Amino acid sequence: MKIIAISTRSVDYKSDAGIAKRRLYINGYFSEIAEKAGFILFPVCSNNGLEEIATMCNGLIIAGRDRDINPKYYGEKPLEGLEYPDDPYEDELDFKLIELFEKTNKPILGICSGLQSLNIYHGGTLKQHIDEHSSKEQLIRHTIDIEDNSFIYSLYGNKTEVNSIHHQAIKDVAEGFKVTAVADDGTIEAIEKGNLIGLQWHPEVDYEVDTFKKFLELCE
Repeated sequence: MKIIAISTRSVDYKSDAGIAKRRLYINGYFSEIAEKAGFILFPVCSNNGLEEIATMCNGLIIAGRDRDINPKYYGEKPLEGLEYPDDPYEDELDFKLIELFEKTNKPILGICSGLQSLNIYHGGTLKQHIDEHSSKEQLIRHTIDIEDNSFIYSLYGNKTEVNSIHHQAIKDVAEGFKVTAVADDGTIEAIEKGNLIGLQWHPEVDYEVDTFKKFLELCE
């Protein structure tokens, strides 16, 4: 059975005694996806031993997250009204994992902000805010147009409907990456470069097990 690493996410909170704490976690959707798709999920929660993890695992999922990527990583300052975490835990973990898994030529699936991490790591930039792609009241869905001869074309054909849970998006695409899906308003929804796949939507939320099975096919 293949072993797939996944980046953990963090949330800061205070205990009942008022002690500042951090909780590291993965979204529960992924646990169910791993069981249904038939792979071992390996949560990565620190920079310790990442070289060994990259050697041991067959592939990597860069998961979505609640906190935005600090724009300093693509040479910008925060737009007025936007706040970014001072804690670089998630940013630095994502970028280090991308570096090491690429070094060992292991496939990477970036989901939502994971797509954005892939793009930024390779020199791309983001739009710090876009409208109408997220809502606190309901789960937004929209159609995307898909390029032929791409990873996602093999799953969905030329058009499908996806969920939308993001308020940032790719502005400048990193060199070497091909845009393989766009929304009706032109928002970039997928990028690919060899065995590096980035999806702006969350296939795990819709239990799209076939997406993960297809990714497993890339993982030796």
